[in-house]
Amino acid sequence: MNSFGQIKSKIESSMIKLYGKDNFKNHLKNFKKNIVENKDVAKIYYLYDDLSNKKGINEDIASDYVNESIEELRKLIEKNNKEIKKLDEWISSVLDTDVNNDYTDIDNVVYNTSIKMLESVLVSKNNIRKLITQNKETKMVSEISNVPLSSMLKIMTNTFNKEYSNISESEKNELKELLSLNKKEVKERIETLRESVKSKLQNQLNESEDKELHEKIELTMKKLDESNSDLISLYKLTQLDQGL
Repeated sequence: MNSFGQIKSKIESSMIKLYGKDNFKNHLKNFKKNIVENKDVAKIYYLYDDLSNKKGINEDIASDYVNESIEELRKLIEKNNKEIKKLDEWISSVLDTDVNNDYTDIDNVVYNTSIKMLESVLVSKNNIRKLITQNKETKMVSEISNVPLSSMLKIMTNTFNKEYSNISESEKNELKELLSLNKKEVKERIETLRESVKSKLQNQLNESEDKELHEKIELTMKKLDESNSDLISLYKLTQLDQGL
């Protein structure tokens, strides 16, 4: 059976590989079933992510932080061996090729308990400690394809919570429906909405002689042409179209 770090690396690679394809939605369902809905496995997944990112933790507590996290990981992995084996079998059936293990240091500390591996384990612990004491980095959107899936999800969740924390239940349901679309469907729907919004704005231009309104509409139409083909743009276009 693969180590959890290897399994997690495969999961993240599979998400990137399958994104935009027809079977991506089903892949997300299996991800939810195998990880999100299992409290212990979800915690293991989180702890691996937590120890592999810059956090800006104070150096005075960093060593204790690493030791406590590793101890918790060992307990959880031992307790959930069967579930992790199933997770390994699932992701190996989806992605049967080897991928680079992005969590080698964590695996090394978690799985190697022999005194013979003490030096190697201490080096890995030190690497983890150095990493989590570094200040957090703000990733640019253009770098999104190069960061782990878990980091992508955090960025998306934080953005969503800030912008849409007060939306209604019906709007939340609408967002869920949009999230099920693949890349091609998102692009096609955006193009259709763009034309619809432009047509409605043009009608407002023709019916009004207000100079300030004309300027605002023309600016909006310009922004429409510059908008990206992504889910956030699709949601905003949907709301704009419905409000005109």
